[in-house]
Amino acid sequence: MGNNDHDGKRSNRTLATVIIAAWRAEDVIARSINSALEQNVGSLEVIVADDASRDGTGDRVRAMMAEDSRIRYTQLERNGGPGAARNAALSMARGEWIAVLDSDDQMAPGRLARIIALAERVSADAVYDDLQPVDPAGVPLGPSHLDAQAITEPERWTLERFLAGCLALPGQSALGYLKPVLRRAFVEDIRLHYDETLRNGEDFHLMAEFLAQGGALWFTPEPGYLYTRRGGSVSARLDPSHARALALADRNFGLRHGARLSGTARDLLRQRRRNLADLSGAERAITALRDGHFGTAAGVLIQRPRTALRVLRQVGEGLWRRFRA
Repeated sequence: MGNNDHDGKRSNRTLATVIIAAWRAEDVIARSINSALEQNVGSLEVIVADDASRDGTGDRVRAMMAEDSRIRYTQLERNGGPGAARNAALSMARGEWIAVLDSDDQMAPGRLARIIALAERVSADAVYDDLQPVDPAGVPLGPSHLDAQAITEPERWTLERFLAGCLALPGQSALGYLKPVLRRAFVEDIRLHYDETLRNGEDFHLMAEFLAQGGALWFTPEPGYLYTRRGGSVSARLDPSHARALALADRNFGLRHGARLSGTARDLLRQRRRNLADLSGAERAITALRDGHFGTAAGVLIQRPRTALRVLRQVGEGLWRRFRA
């Protein structure tokens, strides 16, 4: 797996582990780690899994380790994507609760204590909270991710509720962007792990698998996860190669669990696959138009007429951004 440089001080009980997948993150990783170390949960560890970065990410983390024994570090021998890095960190985690944090994001003060208290009160196996988009300086940008849903109290989410919030619809604030805090005992019991074939949508598939295997997922509306937005909104763009991997993962999920899924869940999965195919088609058409391959774009639109609305929407948004600039 690579080098596990530091195991930290062992204690009888580690309440929380924060896992951070990092790739070329030397300029942002310290802020992310510090936001985790500042959580008021008592016994805590932070595990950074470096996805074979070639910059100074490792040096920056090792320098912080020398100052704080709660930080642990491992480096993958070759780049495997966010799923592989998070799996490496999951395999090292000792905390009763595991929080997922990206290397350019932060956690608001008190986030973990609030979430763990809720999880233990309602016997949750995982808890989501809302995410707040911020600029690179940490300044909030507009409302929280799920503000429009007007959820005011913690609520339990079923697989059907989760799938309905991850349909890849234009303008949908996808639930799959949220970052969970997971009960490690349940993770280990069902051998939950990230799909390392995915470079996009791995968060969705982790939680879909979690729910399909009976995990109790709760959502609390307080936005405690600070998502760094760079030059745009939470993206709906989908690389064609990533789309193919995601379509295969969706299909395999349906094959694994189809017999025990409700009719509603199966219908939602079909809608999701159709919408992802439309999204992928729109991306191919837009790329073709950008490159002047109008015949190729027309062929895509003829094959999948539903993509036309997505193309018009994305082109319109691009023109509006240029106009505002």
